[in-house]
Amino acid sequence: MQMNQTYVGKIIATLLVVAGLFLPTAWWIWIVQGADVPDDPQLVLGVQLFRAGLVVLGGYIQVLGFAPKTPEPCGLKPEIATARPIETAVFSGLIICATFLRLYNLNTGIWFDEMLTSVNYMPLTVGQIVSTYHDANNHVLFSVLARSSLNIFGDSVWALRLPAVCFGLGSIVALYYFARRVVSARESLFAVALMAFSYHHIWFSQNARGYTALLFFSILSSAWLLDALRQGSRRKWVLYAVAVGLGGYTHLTMALVVIAHLVIWAVTLFRAQPHRWRGLFYGFIPAGLLTFQAYALVIPSMVSGALLNSGLQGPDTEWTNPLWALMEIVNGLQVGFAGAGVGLVAVAVFVVGLWGFLRHRPEVATLFLIPVVFGFLAMTSIGYTLFPRFFFFAMGFGVVIVVHGAMLSGQYLSLLFRLSEPWPQRVSALFCAAVVAVMLPSLRHVHLPKQNFAGAISLIERERQDGDRIVTIGIAGFPFNAYYGKDWPNVKSIAELEGLEAAPGRTWLVYTMPVHARTAYPDIMARIARDYTEVRSFGGTLNGGAVVINLENPAPAS
Repeated sequence: MQMNQTYVGKIIATLLVVAGLFLPTAWWIWIVQGADVPDDPQLVLGVQLFRAGLVVLGGYIQVLGFAPKTPEPCGLKPEIATARPIETAVFSGLIICATFLRLYNLNTGIWFDEMLTSVNYMPLTVGQIVSTYHDANNHVLFSVLARSSLNIFGDSVWALRLPAVCFGLGSIVALYYFARRVVSARESLFAVALMAFSYHHIWFSQNARGYTALLFFSILSSAWLLDALRQGSRRKWVLYAVAVGLGGYTHLTMALVVIAHLVIWAVTLFRAQPHRWRGLFYGFIPAGLLTFQAYALVIPSMVSGALLNSGLQGPDTEWTNPLWALMEIVNGLQVGFAGAGVGLVAVAVFVVGLWGFLRHRPEVATLFLIPVVFGFLAMTSIGYTLFPRFFFFAMGFGVVIVVHGAMLSGQYLSLLFRLSEPWPQRVSALFCAAVVAVMLPSLRHVHLPKQNFAGAISLIERERQDGDRIVTIGIAGFPFNAYYGKDWPNVKSIAELEGLEAAPGRTWLVYTMPVHARTAYPDIMARIARDYTEVRSFGGTLNGGAVVINLENPAPAS
């Protein structure tokens, strides 16, 4: 079997090298973009990088094929014990509930970033998607899967979101797979329950973006990392590399998770452990090569500025303020745990769990702390937007820490009151159940529209009069015009607004995301406060994503 695998690997490596060396650049461009594509220097350079990457990847596989074949470890116990029937039944029931919660109202209330994906990338072919990178809104792996979903099921919001649902459910399964390696079966099931009924996880699972895919690969790669470190298995390291490569192809913040993985692996180098260098040659280097190969076609676009195009940089942008990000996290806790007080208790429980892992399983704490801290510092240093969703990939580890904290809190309380067995276990289970239960009231809101642009359109078209004009402000022009096709004038300055107001008739002004509007268009917002009346503000489940309609005040009588 080993000889057959080596033989197949050498054939694949040879094909990669041949394809990279002898298939011409024009042929590759024709494959990804079509026959009638004009010369594009960035695309040509991207294809050349892609070809070079094929040669390097194939050559590296060939080199590994000639490496000495040390025997694989044997006689190791399985990573986890076989689940009991009752545990399998509970897990299956939780997955069924999670599936229903993520499919319910899947067609409702698309929001701004989803519209960007729909308008900018869904009209493209798969080949065009993988070779086009206008901005970081292209979560490439997700975009490819979303395009495939639309091809199969037709053009609809639910089909656009379906890959996010699948990865959301997959991340729950991956969480159980990971948690069984670091905590008990009971804690693993409570972690699954917490994620299954989590407001935020449901929200992101119904969000046509790549965040649930990134979460899935972050958890799965971490589980395979722990297995590979324990076993020294080449196979597990290769699986790890593939998971990291796919996660990186979804979103480059996967690199933050890999930093934590490198720290955990580096610690093993100081131990007298056989095969400890396999992680470098079969795991981290292949992961880097695969990630480079995935992005090679668009690297020239990315380094020329497209990578940061979706962020709002600058010292005057409120979204780049760390204090604003902290308040968003606090608001998110209030929503997810149905109240500020309960949210604070959840934070305290998290701290208890984090301390417990730092003492006994520091790798779990490392998987949460290092990516979050490094990500925060990196985004702050470049003035990038600090949306909490950029840290969603750490949710799986955070959930395990919270449940572990609840379990430890129950044990500490039992010690305080000197309870004897089996009461400590019962109290710990009760604490875990309470953490899950306090999240349930928030689910009554999770299936509302993320942003209610459709409601705003309905109100305006119902109330407008002959001669009225509807004007959008700044980024509000995109959803109403590019997505809904309204062709309403868009303004970004007072001069443009005054030019439209000079014509007879009333003026309706529509804007969205008030934080951005106040920062980017202070003059227009001051004019609205003085000369307009707010007709209605359409809220949604996107915090800060209100769609606000204003109507010009009637001119005073002469």
